[in-house]
Amino acid sequence: MKSKNRYLVTQPDLNAHGTLHGGILMKWVDEACGMEARIITGGVCATRHIGDISFWSTARLGDILEVEVKYLYHGKTSLTFSADVSNVTQGDAVAAFEKVTFVAVDKNHKPRDHRNESSSFKPVYPDRCS
Repeated sequence: MKSKNRYLVTQPDLNAHGTLHGGILMKWVDEACGMEARIITGGVCATRHIGDISFWSTARLGDILEVEVKYLYHGKTSLTFSADVSNVTQGDAVAAFEKVTFVAVDKNHKPRDHRNESSSFKPVYPDRCS
């Protein structure tokens, strides 16, 4: 399963060098993956891990970035995604997030089994699912 979200780089997103702040990009990737996790599980999910990030280029004021999210696999309570970020305006690859993991949580913020709700969504690597 794949999805795409676009973000416009505005003045508050810039660092002291006039380019997109890396933390803002991480926030956008976290949001994009989190929205997919919520759609798949039908409930609230919390970020558990963001790792293996590669930054290749930057973005400037007015650029439009596209975050492509891929649902890779799941566990009993977790879902793992990857995200590729590209600069639509400039045509450059900006970054890759190889592993973004969320945990489905209940109303008490405790991990919960999401497999009944998420069974209709197909991950890229179903053989890695538990």
